Amino acid sequence: MPKPAFDHCAEEYARHRPPYPTGVFDTLNRETAARPGRLAADVGAGTGIFSRSLAAAGWRVVALEPSLPMLGRVDPGGRRRTPSGAVLPLCAAAEATALADQSVDLLAAAQAFHWFNPPYALAEFARVLRPGGLLALTWNNRDTGRSVFLAEYESLIARYNPAYRCEYRQQDWAGKIAASGGFEPAARHRFDHTWTPSQDGFVGFCRSVSYIRNVLARRELGRFENDLRGLMQAHFGTTDCVVPLRTDLWTARRRRH
Repeated sequence: MPKPAFDHCAEEYARHRPPYPTGVFDTLNRETAARPGRLAADVGAGTGIFSRSLAAAGWRVVALEPSLPMLGRVDPGGRRRTPSGAVLPLCAAAEATALADQSVDLLAAAQAFHWFNPPYALAEFARVLRPGGLLALTWNNRDTGRSVFLAEYESLIARYNPAYRCEYRQQDWAGKIAASGGFEPAARHRFDHTWTPSQDGFVGFCRSVSYIRNVLARRELGRFENDLRGLMQAHFGTTDCVVPLRTDLWTARRRRH
């Protein structure tokens, strides 16, 4: 896994990234055996947003993340290391997890798989999943079709970063999973939901994304944020933002033979 340059914005990432809808976790629970002690690996866990939701849904979770500043926010103070619904941080990459063979029931990657080397990562995932275990790849995507504000926000990003593309929104993830040979055919699940960050929170979110924070120089970033605040005020006045999201979840079972 190439190490994303998120070390410098771990605080913004932890505070301002959107949550995932409960339907994702209901689906994962429905598609896996509800047995005591079941273990999930959240790979590319970032600051643990998805990991903590898995724990709240009843899983023991190993949160794997190669960035130490990000990993340090997964479980601050060890408060979540409880017998049920535990989160254990582990510094590791997707292509070399250091997990034992056939040791996990669920292998999840939320807002992360597009950073991995797919053939190597999928081979590693097949190695650590138990036969019949579940692979789950998840993304929160902004739904511009349901929001004039988001359509104008996308145009604003492209104006400041002409190379801006979100190719992972159009990737053939089912094809990549199938090409690995380790999984049954993938299923796609879709959930519509709405995120309502404060305007300051949405600016904080922008400071955590690679296509803004890692591309714009300090002066350009300031101008971008000023233009963004003007856009938010035009649409929402002084109230919170309304951000429609579409969450895509791809699931596939690890082959038994």
